[in-house]
Amino acid sequence: MPKRKISLLGATGSIGQQTLDLIRKSPNTYSLEACAAAGNNLDAFIQIVEEFQPKLVSTASASKADDLYKSLSLSVKNKIQIIHGEASLKEVAAFPLSDTVILGLVGALGLESALTALNCGKRTIFANKEPLVMAGNLIREALNNNKEAVLIPADSEHVAVHQCLQGQNFDKVNNLYLTASGGPFWNEKNLDFNSIKPAQALNHPTWKMGHKITIDSATLMNKGLEVIEAYSLFEIPYDKIQVLIHPQSLVHSMVEFIDGHVLAQLGPNDMRLVLQYALDYPSRQNNLTDKFLNWKEINKLEFFEPDLEKFKCLKLAYWAGKHAQTYTACLVAADEIAVELFLQEKIKFSQIPDLIEEVLNMHSAQEPKTLEIIQKTDQWAREQAMNLYKTKYI
Repeated sequence: MPKRKISLLGATGSIGQQTLDLIRKSPNTYSLEACAAAGNNLDAFIQIVEEFQPKLVSTASASKADDLYKSLSLSVKNKIQIIHGEASLKEVAAFPLSDTVILGLVGALGLESALTALNCGKRTIFANKEPLVMAGNLIREALNNNKEAVLIPADSEHVAVHQCLQGQNFDKVNNLYLTASGGPFWNEKNLDFNSIKPAQALNHPTWKMGHKITIDSATLMNKGLEVIEAYSLFEIPYDKIQVLIHPQSLVHSMVEFIDGHVLAQLGPNDMRLVLQYALDYPSRQNNLTDKFLNWKEINKLEFFEPDLEKFKCLKLAYWAGKHAQTYTACLVAADEIAVELFLQEKIKFSQIPDLIEEVLNMHSAQEPKTLEIIQKTDQWAREQAMNLYKTKYI
């Protein structure tokens, strides 16, 4: 397998840290050529740049860039270029010395970088699902236009489906089953959703993730976004994409074929395994995490249907996906605002789907033919969500 030369977007986040751990464990297999982070966690970013010495570094603003530069050792300062601003993310994605781009950004921010990477013919690993949810048509178009570009998913569920579908005819699929841990609340019978605090929702039972995706997991919006992502990746009809609550988080997804056979992918719940698969595909290398399933300790695998009335976000995601157009971009933007308001304790947990639904109902959808249309939808939905909060939720 050729050495993967990586541009990493979101270096200080959860995905970024786990990617860096893989690079650290196998420096002859992977190298960090360029990276980007907002710079809010400056100490962590300084440590990354000092340790890995990427040639190109991006941060959010000129002041963050100055702070980073002043904090670096002289030997490192002389080896790197520091750029800043949202547009600089595209420079990291297009960096000529990188052949692989890992999108570990949160939310819609990664969309332009994703398209840039694909248009440059990069191996692009989608660890943030929002670009595929918002602009699946534009991403497929970029793939079709550049035959050197490769898209590899880095959600555990889609990596599972990716493996199960190898060598299979997609038209022979009867159902895709995306599994969900269910988050901390799926089996709570008498819990008042109005009383849930951020600390409770951030207490995920099986996965260690960033705040945004952890809240989305608690509302099941994350699974809803993954349903839309699965449609974008595999073009399986929505009525064949099913969600199952699987609290053990060991079966990451299943594919049922028309002859009744089912292929399932199992593995430890560690995102580094998922990222390693995406980096190494189509090769397989030794497991860098040293984590393997202990079959002697697995005494049950449970599966339950989700309650769509209890978890309205999943229902909204199915609705937006099936109605397509710019509804999916609207969904992503409204969800980002709602989650941030909840984390700031400005709205209740139960109000997250209410706010999103109101924005969707207000939206006049159109065909997402261009990036500009999607970006305008994103901005409109954010503004409407904030306006609704100020007029109805304060």
